Amino acid sequence: MRELSWLQVIALLVKPVFIVILAILGQRLSVAGFRSLETRLLQRWAAVPERKGRIHTLVQLGQHTVNVVIVTIALLMVLHTLGINILPLLTGAGVLGLALSLGTQTLVRDLINGVFILLEGQFELGDTIQVGDHVGVVEQMTLRVTHLRDEKGNLHILPNGDIRMVINLTKPRQTGVSIQEPE
Repeated sequence: MRELSWLQVIALLVKPVFIVILAILGQRLSVAGFRSLETRLLQRWAAVPERKGRIHTLVQLGQHTVNVVIVTIALLMVLHTLGINILPLLTGAGVLGLALSLGTQTLVRDLINGVFILLEGQFELGDTIQVGDHVGVVEQMTLRVTHLRDEKGNLHILPNGDIRMVINLTKPRQTGVSIQEPE
């Protein structure tokens, strides 16, 4: 094995350090961009206060997803610049991803249903809803589960993937608009 001089070591580390700096900059820019997006959406939907929580949740989800992508790409680039063959890592990650996807189908279904519940505004925190035989007040919502507290004080934790039909007992019935013609 050959010895490296200090100059060669510094030259070897410049690229990875530059990649890390760019990743940090990209992460900070994405945070600023998502904060700006959230502010604009909140201003646009200021007249609809129940959307505030939904907007915040979706923006946080998007920000987290972008951060994971940035860190993953930066890590792979650093490993590649250090001379580590990333092809076996990517292959292994693909096989592991396939195995996990087969094993976590219900988790993915829960998450997808959770996103649709939030996007469609089917119910909010504090709403009284009925899901199957369960009736209660929504105490907590995540992308994976919904927590209902019934009138007896029992806490029902329902996976969002199992929520097929919801009856929202809080939202008032929407009636048609009547227009009176001038006499």
